[in-house]
Amino acid sequence: MPDLTTMPAFDVLKNGDFRTLWTVKAVNEISRRMELLTLGYLVLRMTDSPFQVGLIAVFLNLPRPFFSLFAGLVADRLDRRRVLIGVHAIYSVISTVLLLLLVMGAIEPWHVFIAIFLQGSAKTLDDPSRRTAIFDLAGRERLASAMSLETINNNSGKIAGPLIGGVLIASTGFVGSYAVILALDAVSLLMISRLKLPHRPLGEGAPVQVRRSLREGLGHSMSNRMVLGVLSMSLIMNSLVFPIQYFIPVIASDLLMVGPTLGGLLGSAEGIGNFLGGIILAVRRNIGHYGRVFAIGALLVAVMVTLVAWSPWFAVSFSLLLLGGLGQAGFSTMQSTILLLESAPEMRGRTMGAQGVVNGMGHLVGGTEIGAIASTFGIGIAIGLNAGAGILLILLVMVLTPLVKRHAGGAADPRAHSGEHAAFTPEPEPDD
Repeated sequence: MPDLTTMPAFDVLKNGDFRTLWTVKAVNEISRRMELLTLGYLVLRMTDSPFQVGLIAVFLNLPRPFFSLFAGLVADRLDRRRVLIGVHAIYSVISTVLLLLLVMGAIEPWHVFIAIFLQGSAKTLDDPSRRTAIFDLAGRERLASAMSLETINNNSGKIAGPLIGGVLIASTGFVGSYAVILALDAVSLLMISRLKLPHRPLGEGAPVQVRRSLREGLGHSMSNRMVLGVLSMSLIMNSLVFPIQYFIPVIASDLLMVGPTLGGLLGSAEGIGNFLGGIILAVRRNIGHYGRVFAIGALLVAVMVTLVAWSPWFAVSFSLLLLGGLGQAGFSTMQSTILLLESAPEMRGRTMGAQGVVNGMGHLVGGTEIGAIASTFGIGIAIGLNAGAGILLILLVMVLTPLVKRHAGGAADPRAHSGEHAAFTPEPEPDD
């Protein structure tokens, strides 16, 4: 039997600060996924409107297209530890306010939308700061394993969050669910305050020229065809496929005719598949061609979501979302891995910021138009039409970009110019 401690993922976890960052993300992801389900059911109960449920996606992601590039610059220039502490403090304050409104019986939909907008604003700083901190702690050689662990983390939250949220909504109501959310946010804040990151001289000395720095980040994202391919695919997935997560309460209530407990279980299905896929990727020493894993994963998710749209059976829908989760593990892990490997050290935060821009734009579009279509024609038609269009566009990106044709990392790896192999590419293929 192989020694599990020699696997790349366990090697990364030997770093105590990486374990802290990893654990904080796990706790926070459970909290955020509980919150997503809880607020979805809360808004649906208050308004009986799929469109207003979709507005959760809109307000959560509204800050990302406008602030993500700047947030990436912040991640490159400022103390990432302090940024992360500030972000988790904001999460705790928001949870406290919403819990108080629920206890007083004064909650209104507009309270939810303002709170979720503020949370989305904090998340624009959270994502690039955390992901570049992962690179700081794991290094280039262990990056894919670290990102696989990040995927496992995300999906442990996707599993536990909806399950816990659904059970709490059914048994204790929205107040009980939000009390647990606040407790988890407080734990995350206490833990992140213990984090230590390597010293980075980058950003010291010369004054920051914000416009030029943002322009450089955008120019890098548009000129590197691998990065452009990843961002294009991300825009497609986040606008046409992934918004299904916001409509789980609507799917459960209107399409499958089940309550919050089974709705929470349905919301966890994708996370279960994603968790299993993340484990498979984490224990693989040489994953191979990152772009192919990324693109095929995206295609699998889109196909499964298209089929879910036409399923009236809970067990079938659950199984399809679980299979889609396997594909999303490849997509999610390789998305950040390719972007980081294709970017020079001083550009990584801004590249992560560009990822936040396209992800936010996608959710804005998807949350609005899927909600509008669902209110008129039903949630099944809304999801099916969008995911079907996503399949066609994914295939187009696979043809027009080098994602499935060459290995990632050569553009930013100095060893690519010295005859050495780039990390994770033991048998490099020539660039097309």
